[in-house]
Amino acid sequence: MSVPAETIGSATLIPNATESVVVALTAPESPAAEQFRVFHQRLERLGAARPLRVVAISSSARREGRTTVAVNLALTAAQSGRRVVLVECDLRKPSVSALLDLTPRAGLAEVLTGGAELGQALCRVGNLAVLCAGSTRDPAGALRSPRLPQLFADLRAAYDLVLLDAPPALAFADADRLAAAADGVLLVVRAHSTPRDVARLAAAALGAKLVGVVLNAVDTAGSLHARYLYADPTAA
Repeated sequence: MSVPAETIGSATLIPNATESVVVALTAPESPAAEQFRVFHQRLERLGAARPLRVVAISSSARREGRTTVAVNLALTAAQSGRRVVLVECDLRKPSVSALLDLTPRAGLAEVLTGGAELGQALCRVGNLAVLCAGSTRDPAGALRSPRLPQLFADLRAAYDLVLLDAPPALAFADADRLAAAADGVLLVVRAHSTPRDVARLAAAALGAKLVGVVLNAVDTAGSLHARYLYADPTAA
């Protein structure tokens, strides 16, 4: 599974990261958690060459591990000492609250519609600030709110890194709107699942905003490259 090399600013292989595994909290010494640390370091290096304060994490379709990648990367960045906020921008199928075992509360939707202030909606998981999706009957309308640019400006001023858990790039206009507002986009593709042509379409849709690719759910036992990368370091 690959996309054209000229579109890739940084590529990272994540082994066995499924839709329900927050390895940054539950298995910090695992190969997957280490790859999120590698990923974060690469993102920091990219940020030295171009502004990357607001980064959207997208995928070509659902069930590719986009939200799990976003949550783990956000936690990893926060654990490094940076001021980080994760914003759940998938208002149609939110799942961050369940992944992080957070009590339901007002979120992004309510902030954008004027039903809540940002300070009321933010919650914390360790050092990480989280703005969950909240609830709305009109997800597309909420993301068209004129309050969105000001919200992003406020988050830029308050945090070193703003990570957006964005909807799939090919499925909704929301993803285009968020990609335009972000400094860069990371594309998650699922090993042995995302069709090559679909990944290329997503990469083309993101254009110059694409700064990195995550190959998710790599089979460390079955892949020659993964076996090399994740071999037991104590073995001869």
